[in-house]
Amino acid sequence: MTPEVGLKLVNPKAGTTIEFTATAESTGGDYVEILATYPPNSSPPPRHLHPSQDEHFTVLSGSMHGSAGDDAIEAGAGEEFKVLRGTPHLMSAGPDGAVLRWRTSPALRTGEMYCAMWQVAHDNDWSPDGMAVFNVITGFSDEFCLC
Repeated sequence: MTPEVGLKLVNPKAGTTIEFTATAESTGGDYVEILATYPPNSSPPPRHLHPSQDEHFTVLSGSMHGSAGDDAIEAGAGEEFKVLRGTPHLMSAGPDGAVLRWRTSPALRTGEMYCAMWQVAHDNDWSPDGMAVFNVITGFSDEFCLC
């Protein structure tokens, strides 16, 4: 699967949706941007970092909470926050869920990583085991690193 502007990746079990609003191809590699929707009190991903990329988040509705480095993240509708490259972080949606505009720059292969993660979930009845997920993320070491 190739990331394209307008492509929606829905995970019915997790209750998440991401929609590509910009891709590496559409921005000349400058960034990838998605509209991400999370259900109330969503589970955070494992603590991770992006070795070569910065992330910029705008909360459009709901709220997000978590941590970036030693700092707490608490952001509600209309608020923005950044996570700079190399900063360990994790976050999840609050009690009302969240809709975010999420920009990662430079793009690198972030779109392909999102597609690969969706595909492994899809191919495993939306419940891939840890090794299946690990096998995907190890193919994207410039974009994602577990801490």
